[in-house]
Formats: sequence, C-alpha cells, structure tokens
Amino acid sequence: MSDDDGEKVRLGAARLLSPDEAAAYLALGSRWAIYRLVARGQLPAVRLAGKLRLDRLDLDRLIDALKMPAVPSKGVHTKLTPVTLAVPRELAPPAGTARSSGAVTVPVTSTIGHG
Repeated sequence: MSDDDGEKVRLGAARLLSPDEAAAYLALGSRWAIYRLVARGQLPAVRLAGKLRLDRLDLDRLIDALKMPAVPSKGVHTKLTPVTLAVPRELAPPAGTARSSGAVTVPVTSTIGHG
C-alpha cells in the first residue's frame, strides 16, 4: 500500500484493522475473540468490500469502557466506597434476625417418637 507521495503507509497508521490485526492490537490470542466481541455487540465492526474491519477508535473505546478502577498503592490514603453485593431475597436471612457466631449447620435428626 502507498499514498500519493509514494511512501508506504505504515500499519500503525491504519485506522481500519482486520480481525487478526485487531486481536494483536488488543493483545488477544486470536481473531476468534474479536468475532465473539462483535457477535455479542460489544465491538462495532464495518463490512467493507466483503471484509470485516474494525475501527481503531472503537478498539480504544472498548479498552476505556472495560478498564477497572485503579487500586491505590500502599501508603496512599483514599476514601473507598464499600461495595454491597446483592443477595437474592430467598437466600437472604429473614429480616430482623441477628447473625450469630455459632454453628452454621443444625442437627438433622429428630427426637420425635423417641421417648
């Protein structure tokens, strides 16, 4: 490939990438990971002349969207917000019951009729 000046266009400057190139850009193992992201709607794609192409800007947006929050290094004091995990109502303890530090299990045998 070359531009009007006769210079070769570097791959690093290309905006649209093949699935193999996009996989390499995202440090994924294969183009199949790219196909899965496209199929799930997580990554937009362009079909150009019958070929699947991925916009480098969309790859960068995907990276930004999936970034995890930074973990503060040791010695840095920051206010952390506690995370509340949702427990399905049917698995949660009844309202008003206090947690005990006792055993988690209860006896299964019955004393009914043994008397």
